[in-house]
Amino acid sequence: MNFFLYYPLKRGGAYPQFFGKERRYQKHINHEITTYLVTKAATNKSSIAIEDLTNIRQRTNQQPRSKKERRLSNSWAFDQFRIFLAYKCALHGVKLILVNPAYTSLTCHKCLHISPTKETTYRKGKNYHCFHCGWKGDADYNGAKNIAALGLSVNQPGGPWLSCEVSCLDFVPRQLTI
Repeated sequence: MNFFLYYPLKRGGAYPQFFGKERRYQKHINHEITTYLVTKAATNKSSIAIEDLTNIRQRTNQQPRSKKERRLSNSWAFDQFRIFLAYKCALHGVKLILVNPAYTSLTCHKCLHISPTKETTYRKGKNYHCFHCGWKGDADYNGAKNIAALGLSVNQPGGPWLSCEVSCLDFVPRQLTI
């Protein structure tokens, strides 16, 4: 008999069997979502492109935010999600592409234009409005379309089409590895 399963740690405290409940729930949800994504990609013979969120906690915690916002973002198990996605993609033969998150939410997915200055950014909270081509919509949708386009450009047999031509004579082309 485990003593801690039947008695609280202190008066008014939580029961130990509830410790880790949120972690177990996140793990379960991450397994379900990654399984769905990988099986759908495997049946459609397509690849999956996601942002490379390495060191995101260090980058986002430097910004001034409320305690609630920090708790919500730090409790997100995105690394676990990426690990689950990576091993399931390897099992099913689905290609996983990690995209650099720089400018994915600031670039217009229609005309590929980036705001010229930080003061006149096209993104205002959850809304995105490109002053160059006039497209208006959800900022997360715009970022997702950019990630999909970058993933597609890496996966094309002709090479990346979202890059500029290099006309330097001493340039040595290198194979892109993921």
